[in-house]
Amino acid sequence: MAVGSFDGMHRGHQYLISTLSRHARQKGLHSVLFTFHPHPAYVLRPESAPSLLTTLSEKKFLLRRTSLDKAVIYPFSESFAAMPAKSFLKFLKSRFGLRLLLVGYDHVFGSDRISDPELLKALSDELGIETVFGDCYQHKGVIVSSTKIRKLLIEGQIERANALLGYDYMMEGEVVHGSKFGRKIGFPTANLALPDPHKLVPLEGVYVVGVEMPGKKKYNGVLNIGQKPTINREKTKHIEVHILNFEGDLYGEKLRIRFLKRLRAEQKFSSIEALRKQIEEDIINAVRLIN
Repeated sequence: MAVGSFDGMHRGHQYLISTLSRHARQKGLHSVLFTFHPHPAYVLRPESAPSLLTTLSEKKFLLRRTSLDKAVIYPFSESFAAMPAKSFLKFLKSRFGLRLLLVGYDHVFGSDRISDPELLKALSDELGIETVFGDCYQHKGVIVSSTKIRKLLIEGQIERANALLGYDYMMEGEVVHGSKFGRKIGFPTANLALPDPHKLVPLEGVYVVGVEMPGKKKYNGVLNIGQKPTINREKTKHIEVHILNFEGDLYGEKLRIRFLKRLRAEQKFSSIEALRKQIEEDIINAVRLIN
């Protein structure tokens, strides 16, 4: 078993999971990931909790693509957080039959926040649990962390964030009714409502994206995150995507968006016609990049 928040399921997490699976195979055990919902920070320090790289639904989607035998998503609460490391290890052994614990290089255990390998190994040995310590994972010389990836996304550095994630940053949302302004100027858009307010939304701007629909249909698109300053006086942030080579009604459907590249910052245009011409150029650039 490996334990942690695993927000983002990035390359470092993937490395830990593959290491866990290897140890499990070698010892004839089941590989189990023990993670939490909600993210512990939203229970322990909500005022400073980070935006989420993965919602619960997105994390489940990514977990299904791993080599794990099982993933446990456990409800995190203040009472659960109050459990000291030894009690937590006892709980994992009695509840799940823990035989081997794989510890990430920067993980801390229990309310007493034990991170010292020797102390953790002594506690585990006392309970008959073997302890293995994972290495720090680097991608092309860069230590991979959820914190680093969040910073890159907030700065709009999608390609660098994707390199550390090991997949395209994703966002799931339901298509809701909007102003239908895009349809009026010849570029209909699907307006997205995110199911989790804590989900990290990348820097405002225009992006080339992949769009996955119900039934596993896949398209490409141009997505805008921002306040639509040319036409919007409410200063409300919108997320809307123009899906290339698609016609149809998607209201109420859930889309999965994959961020590929940031094209440009959002800007205010002098006229609707200037905006329309820029959208045409954005689509041409998107198609060029995709092909």
